[in-house]
Amino acid sequence: MTQQHTARRITATWQRGLTRRRFLKWTLAGTAGVAAVAAGGFALLRRSPLDEQPKPAWAEGLSRQEYHLFDRARVVLLPTEGTDLPATGEVPVVANVQKTLGFMAAPLREQLATGLGLFDNAAVVFHGRRFVDLDPATGRAYFDAWSRGNVVQRTLATVIKQLTYSAYWSDPATWSAIEFDGPVSEQWGLAYLGNAPLPDEAPDDGRAEERA
Repeated sequence: MTQQHTARRITATWQRGLTRRRFLKWTLAGTAGVAAVAAGGFALLRRSPLDEQPKPAWAEGLSRQEYHLFDRARVVLLPTEGTDLPATGEVPVVANVQKTLGFMAAPLREQLATGLGLFDNAAVVFHGRRFVDLDPATGRAYFDAWSRGNVVQRTLATVIKQLTYSAYWSDPATWSAIEFDGPVSEQWGLAYLGNAPLPDEAPDDGRAEERA
């Protein structure tokens, strides 16, 4: 699957889970929560040693915070130690994420950037440090909590996972370890037919936005 196909899938997931009203409501609430932590004298917790580390020159299109978030996500979500799989540091995971994001429409990409920032900073409230500074076990627990959260949290956790997993497994460097010789769609020249329909949600009773 190419980065362009992955971007279409990510777009479908994001649009499926979020409406503009729901996203704005959640963004305002999340920003207020992080601001409250800072106002309570914990502003230092929102700082990270990584803030002083620049992103690589090739990471154009990713903010410095986004680069460090996905660099942490690859470690948290793809534990390869003790397996025959190539280490995530040997696969251009973040570079592949960056290419995928480059295919997303500008308005949606801007929304996602806001969501990624809140995902990173919200960890301060629950774990006393940002996501980029969490150890792998705590980072996985954080993802698990968001996967059980409200629809915006679930959507954002899913999008980050999709970006990270596809960036790793779509890279040919990972294929030999699982005896995979490449997608048959490319070998057989099959045309891409788009995303399969996602399951329908429960009927909206008019209070879905309030519950989110």
